[in-house]
Amino acid sequence: MMDGGCGKPDIRLAPTVLRWLERTTQDGETAASRDHRLDVLARFTDFTGKQPDEIVEFCFLRKRATGDRFVSTERRRIVNEQIQAFVEDQGWKLKEAVVNGNIVRSFLIHNGVPIGTKVWTGG
Repeated sequence: MMDGGCGKPDIRLAPTVLRWLERTTQDGETAASRDHRLDVLARFTDFTGKQPDEIVEFCFLRKRATGDRFVSTERRRIVNEQIQAFVEDQGWKLKEAVVNGNIVRSFLIHNGVPIGTKVWTGG
């Protein structure tokens, strides 16, 4: 999935993924934990049919008059709905659903897309 050997780009080389990993990798994070985060993100990209950079870029628009880039509220809503559909498609439930959905949201947040996260309350 992430080795690029099946005709798909290696998401680990995408600038948005490199930025996310640089900003979120904690001292002592295991390779297994990092690989899990990358796997969840790679599965989400497969689910959406978009590469990581494309997902981030989708969340932004440009003002016609000035060309200034801004985050689209509507597109953030669409991506949040895609994350929810992805979580349901994967069959994740309860805490696993929240944690894995928030992996994708973390990727977006650390690439300048403010997006609401879910909180696990233990219920």
